[in-house]
Amino acid sequence: MSAFADSGAAPIAEFLESKHHDVHPAIDPSKVKLPNPYIVCVVGASRGIGAGIAHAYAHAGASGLVLASRRVSGLEQTALECKKINPDVDVEIISCDITSDASVQELASQTQSRFGRLDVLVVNSGFTGPIQSKVTETPSDEFITAANVNYIGIFLCAKHLIPLLLSTKNGAKAIIAIGTLGAFIVRGIIANPQYNVSKVAQLRLMEMIHDQYNPTDGLLAYTLHPGGVLTEMARDSAPEYMLEYLQDITELCGAFCVWLTKNRSRDWLSGRFASVDWDVEELEAKKEGVVEKDLLKLKIDV
Repeated sequence: MSAFADSGAAPIAEFLESKHHDVHPAIDPSKVKLPNPYIVCVVGASRGIGAGIAHAYAHAGASGLVLASRRVSGLEQTALECKKINPDVDVEIISCDITSDASVQELASQTQSRFGRLDVLVVNSGFTGPIQSKVTETPSDEFITAANVNYIGIFLCAKHLIPLLLSTKNGAKAIIAIGTLGAFIVRGIIANPQYNVSKVAQLRLMEMIHDQYNPTDGLLAYTLHPGGVLTEMARDSAPEYMLEYLQDITELCGAFCVWLTKNRSRDWLSGRFASVDWDVEELEAKKEGVVEKDLLKLKIDV
C-alpha cells in the first residue's frame, strides 16, 4: 500500500506508474553538456539534496556555481566535491540566511558581481521540525520558523534574484523550488501543520511567479518533490514507519533539475508540480493532457 493512500496526496503521488529511485539514463547529468557560460545558484547546498543538486550541475558542465547556505563549512565540502567532479567549474561560496531580506539581497549582489549572470536558481532550503499532527500540539515558534524558511525564504530569493535571471542574455531563466508531496497531505500522522501548510504556500507562490513572469519575460518556475530521501532532516522528524519508503538517492533530485533546465523543451512544466522520481518518458507522453487540462497545480474541487 502506498504511504500516501489515505493522506489526501494519493492522486499526485500515483500520477505516473513508473518510478525511479536512482539516477537513470534519461536524466544522467554526466551525459549533458550545458552551454558556456552557464551559472547556477543552489541555496541550501551544504549537505544532502542541495549538495546533490550542485554535484549534478558540475557533472553537466556548468561553468559557475554559487553555493549558498548558513552552514559555510558544509558549503566548503560541497565545493570540493564539485571541483573533483569538474575541475573547470568556478565555485563561489556565500553565507546566506534566506529568512533575512538583507542577506538574500547580498546573495544577489555577490552573484551579480562575481559572474554577471544567472541561468538557474534552485532553492532547496527547508525546515520541518518535529512532526505533530494537530494544530494545538504544534509549537508556535516552529510553525513560524517553517513559514519563514519554506515560504518567505522562497519569496525573498525570487524577489532579489529574478531580476538577474531575467537580465541574463540567452540565459536558461529558470527558478526551481524544492517542495514536497507533503503540500497535498491533509490527514494522517504526517499531516504536519507547520511543514505541509508552508509548502502549500510555496507551491502557490511558484504558480504565481510563472503567471507573472512567464508570458512576458519567459521565466520558467518549477516546484519539485525531491523524492523520498533519508536525509538528516528526515531522520530527525519522520515517523519510524515512514523510513522504509525513503529509498531515493540524494543525487536523483539534481539529475532531474538538470534534465528540466538543460534546454527549454520542458517549458510546459513551468508553473506546475513534479516529482523527481517520475519516469520522464512517461511524463512527456502525458504532456498534451497535462497542458490541455492544466494539471499538476493546486485546485479546489467544486
